[in-house]
Amino acid sequence: MKNHIMEVEQKQACTELLQIVIDGQASEEQHQELMDHLENCEACREEYLLSKTIKDKLKTGIKAAASPVGLANSIQNKILETASPK
Repeated sequence: MKNHIMEVEQKQACTELLQIVIDGQASEEQHQELMDHLENCEACREEYLLSKTIKDKLKTGIKAAASPVGLANSIQNKILETASPK
């Protein structure tokens, strides 16, 4: 039972590290720690590749939509109207 708990905790720690690396928030040391782990752990390697592929696809697949002309000015004017004392 104790061994199972350790495995679950290790898997959770690995998943958290994996997300930090994929999100680009990992230190160089954390990144290297994950890369070293992935060399020996097929399950984590597959999870890493899947997560990275999804994130890359989302980055390339989502394009910013242009806002209608004058929308920003309209919003700013409405804020100024609402904020100014009457």
